[in-house]
Amino acid sequence: MKQGILITFEGGEGCGKSTHSNAFCNYLQKRGYKVLHTREPGGTPLSEEIRKLVKDPQYLNKTAETELLLFEAARAEICKEILFPALKEGNIVVLDRFFDSTTAYQGYGRGLNIEVVNTLNKFATKGLTPDMTIYLSIDPEVAFRRKGGAEQNDAMELQSMEFHERVKKGFDEIAKENADRFVVIKSDDEMESVQAQIIQVFEERYGENKDIQTNAIISRHN
Repeated sequence: MKQGILITFEGGEGCGKSTHSNAFCNYLQKRGYKVLHTREPGGTPLSEEIRKLVKDPQYLNKTAETELLLFEAARAEICKEILFPALKEGNIVVLDRFFDSTTAYQGYGRGLNIEVVNTLNKFATKGLTPDMTIYLSIDPEVAFRRKGGAEQNDAMELQSMEFHERVKKGFDEIAKENADRFVVIKSDDEMESVQAQIIQVFEERYGENKDIQTNAIISRHN
């Protein structure tokens, strides 16, 4: 039975997920919480190999169905090997991307059937759902400039602006449908402001939770 807290960071390319999730974990560490920080796809040796495949520009033209199944395979692995054990031990698990990304990217972005995507998400996660999702919202054009304009070398970053607009619309829709767990923050604000908002919402929801384990931090991908 889950005892810890699962907090996910979501958003499009260039939204600052890694920067802000790392800073948030540093904050939690200073507060004495026991934290596991990892990412999707990745987190286990097999999942990291799948990450290389899905991000490799060599496979830019892979089918949307293949891409979806690769993400779900990596997800099933990290859930079983990393997430469930860490949550059972009472950790705060901070995860860069989870199934909401698959719904936004492969569902809305690639145009795959949303119902099929959601079914596969549930299958891979065995129904695991984040307790809180930080959605770092940013205009794709702004994110494109933030990531260096045309200097991109990632299969997702190399997609068309129209694709990224669809992904943004997908995240916006998912956030509306899951307003109870989504926290929407404009990530083009100053970094200090974004961090303050993340910390504020965490403290409001979990600051008085005495059941969360303390005194350790583990990083799986840094």
